[in-house]
Amino acid sequence: MSLAGKYAFESHDNYSEWLAAVGIPADACAKMAAAKPSLEVTQTGNDVSIKTIAGDKNFTNTITLGKDSKATLPGGVEYTVNMTLSGNSLTGTFNFGGKSGPASVEVSAAGLVQKMTLGGITAKRTYKRQ
Repeated sequence: MSLAGKYAFESHDNYSEWLAAVGIPADACAKMAAAKPSLEVTQTGNDVSIKTIAGDKNFTNTITLGKDSKATLPGGVEYTVNMTLSGNSLTGTFNFGGKSGPASVEVSAAGLVQKMTLGGITAKRTYKRQ
């Protein structure tokens, strides 16, 4: 199963709580949790690029597999992620200003599921393949 594809937001669980746990201000958490972005994922060698489109705003993060890669959330919040690819799964860790935890992305014919955990809070974001 290829990571590459277009995905439309379907649902999320505990996303606001996870954003608050990593230190995102409450007003920004509310806006980010209310967004229903679409994703365009491409892969070239060890580089996975994820273009996030939410309304009239979009941004692209590129992750180099097996290396610390800088990424940005809406509003300019920067973090580091280190992911490896095994089969249909990306697994690794994230680091937001000294707060870190496990992260994963599972890809299937139906879509993509992102999971991030910090301090017992696991956020799950589900996207449907287009």
